[in-house]
Amino acid sequence: MPNPTSPSRSRLARACAPLAAGLLALTLTACSDAEIDDAAQQAKDAAGEARSAVDGLRAQLDDARAEADAAEQKVADVKAQLESFDESVRADAQTAVTDAETAVANAKSALDKAQAEGAAASQEALADARAQVADATTELDAAKGNAAGSAADSLDELARQLSTLGDKLEASAGS
Repeated sequence: MPNPTSPSRSRLARACAPLAAGLLALTLTACSDAEIDDAAQQAKDAAGEARSAVDGLRAQLDDARAEADAAEQKVADVKAQLESFDESVRADAQTAVTDAETAVANAKSALDKAQAEGAAASQEALADARAQVADATTELDAAKGNAAGSAADSLDELARQLSTLGDKLEASAGS
């Protein structure tokens, strides 16, 4: 079943609106005032529900975008700390942080696509971004296992940030 907020459905609705209005006008000429009022109310209700669905999707995408921005900042913070990490941890941490940075960039790109085209049209991009974020989180957890002290704390914070981003991506894709 197509998503009621998909771009193609929206374009179809806009294109067919004048035709539907004309048909409605022809049909309504044979209707009573009560029937006309009822049909008008049903149309208003449907429009309100559609607006609510679009507003809900926008809110989820905005929330996910804010989380992606926060994750991007956390990646930058951890990258700045990498030189202070113990040498035995630094290589694994560098790889994990670089992969996290790429995952966040791809998540932001998928969210931009979803914002422009609608979540239904960008399901695959959101799912790919979510999977990449999950992989980066796993990598950070592994690097954290080899770290201690502030290095482990930083990697753990970044992993939690990415986990939250993954949840927001999932919520956006599920709309």
